[in-house]
Amino acid sequence: MSGDLEQDHFCDGLVEDIITTLSKLAGLRVIARNSSFVYKGRSVDVREAAKQLGVRYILVGSVRKSGNRIRATVQLIDAKDGAHVWAERYDRSIEDIFAIQDEITLILATEMQVRLTEGEQARLRYTTTSNVEAWTYWVQGLSYHHQAIAKENQSSARFCWEKALALDPTSAALNAMLGFIHCLDARFGWWDDREAAIVKARSYADRALELDPNNADGHIAQGVLCLLKERYEEAVSHTRKAVQLAPGSADIANLAGFILALSGCPEEALALAQKSIALSPNHPTLYLGVLGNAYRLSGQIEEAIAAFEAYNARSPGFGLADLVIAYDENGQSEKSKDAARRLLSARRDFTIAAWLKTQVRRDKARLEADVAALRTAGLAMG
Repeated sequence: MSGDLEQDHFCDGLVEDIITTLSKLAGLRVIARNSSFVYKGRSVDVREAAKQLGVRYILVGSVRKSGNRIRATVQLIDAKDGAHVWAERYDRSIEDIFAIQDEITLILATEMQVRLTEGEQARLRYTTTSNVEAWTYWVQGLSYHHQAIAKENQSSARFCWEKALALDPTSAALNAMLGFIHCLDARFGWWDDREAAIVKARSYADRALELDPNNADGHIAQGVLCLLKERYEEAVSHTRKAVQLAPGSADIANLAGFILALSGCPEEALALAQKSIALSPNHPTLYLGVLGNAYRLSGQIEEAIAAFEAYNARSPGFGLADLVIAYDENGQSEKSKDAARRLLSARRDFTIAAWLKTQVRRDKARLEADVAALRTAGLAMG
């Protein structure tokens, strides 16, 4: 409500934590942040929003931080008739932020009559960090992390999360996300050489699961790490565990689709990629790349082409290497060459050798065929 960017991050973090906690419950379908945040700061017709998102209930509210005080109003609305199911006003010390989140998530689950197992009740407890200053850095890092997968954004996220972890070294979530950040570094070569980045990623990911064996982000970080090390069975095992622990998380489902497709389980990957989009109708463009890859590796080439074209339309320059390969597989050599021209127009320094450094695939024969397709389309090996 204040218009202050710092408070904006604070509010976003509060909402994101509630979404993340509720997404751990098997009995709920919770719309992801990328879709729900579309309505932020707007006058919203609750029934129309519910229809667009395909949900029964809408949680609305406002937050103001003043000094050491938080003032928040929260309302749970049944979109069927617009009735207020539950409403509460909080005027608390900032130190109570985690208790407020716990209370909101528990009440929501109860009011929506979700039957909670004992394990699910335990998952409703807030667990990212109990240190307010660390939590503030955590949500600042999230604001960068949710932007495009680029060195500058992820570097800023890493900086914030390292400061948060210094304040709370026992946070499984912070260790897990730093592990994931270093997996990205290992794949794209942003800061360290590949092996150094993998060592850092493993250290953080191992620590996350040591602190909390049921941390979904810890398992997904381990899944990506095992994929990069070509330990495919372990990658699949960690990934399936993450999906089990956070069945309503769009980001977990999407990352699981990425890992499983490259680990030799394309049909399972496709189901999860589709689920991630269902959980986030206004999804990040990256989701289309994962969807397209799952389609292609499961043999649905026309659908893959449509997904990659949509990816490039929303994020120009992305998905074009995949389009070169997909059109080639579909026997459309001229369209494959056209996609190659578009790729070089967007990324003049593209080489197959540089692209190969970011690729990992259980099916080596398929990877060789992909390289051949790129060369046939006129792209340089480098």
